[in-house]
Amino acid sequence: MIQIYLKLIQKFGPQMQQDVAIEEMSELTKAIIKYRRKQHDRKATTLDLEHIGEEIADVEIMLDQLKIIYNCSNVVNKFRQQKDERLTRLI
Repeated sequence: MIQIYLKLIQKFGPQMQQDVAIEEMSELTKAIIKYRRKQHDRKATTLDLEHIGEEIADVEIMLDQLKIIYNCSNVVNKFRQQKDERLTRLI
């Protein structure tokens, strides 16, 4: 997938892909809020959960592209490991 992401970044440019990443994160936020509101009214459905899953997938794809754009995979991995270890200690 890295090669595909590199081609997308080259084709559309890093700024456009950053904007798409921001848009996708916003869509995930909106889907979660909508689900929580419906859940409160007991109207949430499996389609709402599928929508959240779809938006999570979109965000993950864009996060992978952001790591390429900013050349920061190693930094992300380092902090991810630190944060995972801290969470492990919490439980």
